[in-house]
Amino acid sequence: MRERQGEAKIRGDIPHSAWPASWFEPPRTASMVGLTQFRQSPMLDDAVATGALPPVVERLPDDPIVAEPYESIGKYGGTASIFDGGLDLLNPPGGAFRVGPQLQLNLPNYAESGEFSDGGRTLTIQLRPGVRWSDGHLLTADDFEFDLMHIEFNDQITPVVTPMLQGATIEKHGPYRFSFRFAEPQPLFLKKLAHSGDNYVAPAHFLRRYHPSFTDVEQLTREAEELGVEDWRKYFEVVNSTRDLLVFHRPVLSPYMVVSKSSTRSRFQRNPYYPKVDPEGNQLPYIDYIETQLVATAEIKSAKASTGQVTFSGRQFMTADIPLFKRFERENGYSTYIWPRPYGSDVVFQFNLTHPDERLRHIFQDVRFRRAMSLAIDRDEVNDIVYFGQAVPRQLTVVPSSRYFEPEFARAYADFDPERARQLLDEMGLVDVDGDGVREAPDGEALDITLEYTLGETPKQPTVELVTAHWGEVGVRVNRKQISGALQSTRANAGLMDMSIWHADRNADILFPIEPFWYVPMHVGQEPLLFSRWARWYLSGGTKGMEPPPEIKQLIQWWEVLRRTSDMEERIDMGKRILRSQAENVWSIGVIGLGPHPVVVKNELKNVPRDGYWGWDSRWSWPYYPETWYLEPASKSN
Repeated sequence: MRERQGEAKIRGDIPHSAWPASWFEPPRTASMVGLTQFRQSPMLDDAVATGALPPVVERLPDDPIVAEPYESIGKYGGTASIFDGGLDLLNPPGGAFRVGPQLQLNLPNYAESGEFSDGGRTLTIQLRPGVRWSDGHLLTADDFEFDLMHIEFNDQITPVVTPMLQGATIEKHGPYRFSFRFAEPQPLFLKKLAHSGDNYVAPAHFLRRYHPSFTDVEQLTREAEELGVEDWRKYFEVVNSTRDLLVFHRPVLSPYMVVSKSSTRSRFQRNPYYPKVDPEGNQLPYIDYIETQLVATAEIKSAKASTGQVTFSGRQFMTADIPLFKRFERENGYSTYIWPRPYGSDVVFQFNLTHPDERLRHIFQDVRFRRAMSLAIDRDEVNDIVYFGQAVPRQLTVVPSSRYFEPEFARAYADFDPERARQLLDEMGLVDVDGDGVREAPDGEALDITLEYTLGETPKQPTVELVTAHWGEVGVRVNRKQISGALQSTRANAGLMDMSIWHADRNADILFPIEPFWYVPMHVGQEPLLFSRWARWYLSGGTKGMEPPPEIKQLIQWWEVLRRTSDMEERIDMGKRILRSQAENVWSIGVIGLGPHPVVVKNELKNVPRDGYWGWDSRWSWPYYPETWYLEPASKSN
């Protein structure tokens, strides 16, 4: 019997035994398990009988993919209700690869295999013959070529090419076999493909009609005007979107396809060409329809979920919602599963180490200051008050399931030691000159620090209030200023804030090696503030930004090795060097990691694992086979 929620869950480290062993391996196929007969949902019977659809065996791949359900073979039928914006929770996109349940593995999905050669400069992918788009057209190498050459490399559709694809080409070896050829080694690109779902594949047979490389641009411009959109680029974007209110029925690879949309509700039905079956040969998914409802705010979503108005949800829920959900479970026919967020810290505090003000920059770059500010935090108090004692007080680092994790990284300067914090601040010359309980800078002027932040996803507001109070206890006053997400993005990109916060995702193995935002100055954006000018220097080849000191250049060099090497031991060694530097230097300050996240599951929804990780790294429910979840209405009592 699989392990249920318990001590392992409280630590945030879910064991392999929580899920089927097959979820950690490349999927089996029908021929491997001896399947020769296949069945479909009864809702498709009339379409097959009238000739509107071919028989199920002709709609499935040559050797269908077998997905093992969490607990039991499901039943066909029913309609699942979810909130708008949460469609992907029950409708994972179909890509060549997928993420494993512990967020370490990238597993074959619609591809049979992916093999690197030429020192990581070539990735050859073998697709499964017979996988089809939702309109019955075959998925082939053409669809990957179209996406790369006509979407990713069209600067009017994609202004900024993802760094991994810059300079890449694609070579087709046949309908189901092709190679990405990179300008530099990209051995982590498989992780990118797995996490991105269907982002790097597009239905060429359908989209050519709307692309100026294949259709006269004047015609597309006229059609755009008739539709009321601004130009051919926006027209193509609308056609290629499965989320826009204008429905073009773009073919998909996911379990469900759109039927109708309005401003408040949308309806999706099963994809009759979905390429997966269960171990008994039943074509997936089990559920026939999904309906989404637009809900204005996160608060109303929580209220609706607590009254049983949704089949499955977790998006925009907060840790603070747990008591509400628990209170009404029995009355309203649902269960509240608690899945840890795979975040190194639910709230990560970042001082601007490249601050334009030399005085503040000098203070923030002093490791004694960052260590002192970390030691001044009472993480146990934050855990008890904000997380009901169910999260993990820790320093910022990767999650325990990571190959790069070392316990000492999570313990570094994470003890509550305000006396040691005061000593370090005294050593720096940050003393209370005028006796008002607030320290001044070494020049005797006020130490004026403003924390600018935006809310969302994790318990940021209560954490900010508690932590800034802890800092006040050691004499460092930090002024809080809540701002909009748009303003935070602008000021973070410009490197203008004294400090800010975010939730430290990208700390599981699927993303940490690709995007070590919090540890290496390799990205400029809304989320990592601390390294902005050093990152600009790196990204521009030294022509912009601020040249970093030797220890920061060393971080960059380690990451360059990590992201280029195909040697797993060397990759892990480089990752641990980066994380050891974070532990010693506290570049970013973590508080609480692996926070408990409420996931509401109606009682009639079956096969949902009791345990899972919830967040960006896991893409929420994707690794847990939502295509195998099914509805079983509660039995009526006499």
